[in-house]
Amino acid sequence: MRGQSLLTAIAATVAMASPVPNPQGTGKGADSCPSKALTPATWTALNIDSFLGEVAKNYTQTTTNNVQSVADFFGAPNFFCGLHSFCNAGQPCLPIELPAWYAMVAIQNWNNYMNSLNTAIGFASSILSLKLPQIVQDVFPDPIDNVTPLGNMMSIVGGMLSVVPVTGAISTVSTSVQFGLDFVNARLLPPAPTDRFLVWSDIASSMGDVVKEYQAVVSRSMTAVLNAAIDDPDNGINGIISKGTFLGISQNFTQTDLQSAVVDSITMNALGLALQAQRVFVTRFSNSKACNGENENTLCVKNDGSETFTQWSMLRRSGKANAGSMIDTSKVLMNKYGMTKHEFLKGPTDCYDKNGKTQLTNPFNRGMPLDAKAACVFNVLVCDIDSSRGIGRQGIVDYCQKNQGLDI
Repeated sequence: MRGQSLLTAIAATVAMASPVPNPQGTGKGADSCPSKALTPATWTALNIDSFLGEVAKNYTQTTTNNVQSVADFFGAPNFFCGLHSFCNAGQPCLPIELPAWYAMVAIQNWNNYMNSLNTAIGFASSILSLKLPQIVQDVFPDPIDNVTPLGNMMSIVGGMLSVVPVTGAISTVSTSVQFGLDFVNARLLPPAPTDRFLVWSDIASSMGDVVKEYQAVVSRSMTAVLNAAIDDPDNGINGIISKGTFLGISQNFTQTDLQSAVVDSITMNALGLALQAQRVFVTRFSNSKACNGENENTLCVKNDGSETFTQWSMLRRSGKANAGSMIDTSKVLMNKYGMTKHEFLKGPTDCYDKNGKTQLTNPFNRGMPLDAKAACVFNVLVCDIDSSRGIGRQGIVDYCQKNQGLDI
């Protein structure tokens, strides 16, 4: 009773900040308590952040599950959130009065979102477990299991999680992806496994480790938020739902929804990882006087305003100092995966140039790449060679190792 009285007083104070009257209903059930659209604009107009700040001073703080405690304060003692639990705010004034109901809808959506992320981790593992063995068969027939850091899979899964919707459907709109990435990186990023590698010959076991670690972080994060005081600066629910970010209408999604949004990008990236594991690299010969035998594995382009050419080739160490052409692999990339020579030969050098000559920039550190053909999604090492200067008596491998520091 005391909670309801305090709530009425707090709500009256906040309502003063929103002079626009609510539409009148029929006086029956939830219709006697008409609500506004579930949008951040409504949240701001009703000044709900300030409302929750006042609630934090008046509800009964507990040692565990403060989210349930504040729900009880609002008149909903059976509002229990958590992993595999789905709390329901009900309808306006049944039982939670406005504007508290908006806050509880946002908490409900946060809870749904966290459960969706937990589910999506399993989806992501299944998608990768189906795709990676096929890539191994196509371009990595003799897999090496102690080369590719397991952290690469962590970042891919994190990128996939960034498209999971807070409300609405799966989205690859850049603003939605950025919010998802920021949230995952801030609260759900497992420690980077610095001493473990992707087992290319047993993808399922590696993905099992990734799932276990990601889902453990989701569980810990949910528990911390549910138990924290609602105005706790680190884990309080007030801060998480502030500005109405979680106000909206949740929708379910399937593994098929997620797969259709991410499969092209993860395929291109995984192809690059498989080639990186074999120490494959692209050479870029600048200032060449002529094109030198262009084939499936060579791209040659005349430089603008010059009589010189730039030529790219994909190579792999062959013997002690020389390199062999990856013609068979290039045919697979073109014929099976639909890549062009510009994408798998020039693409890595574009990524290298755009990132200050940094090797192997990981695009998933910035969220789910929205364009599978964008620079850095498919990536291998780059070795720059100025043809006008030559490399002396060194072989290409020796030059790229000694002069450019490539681990090939």
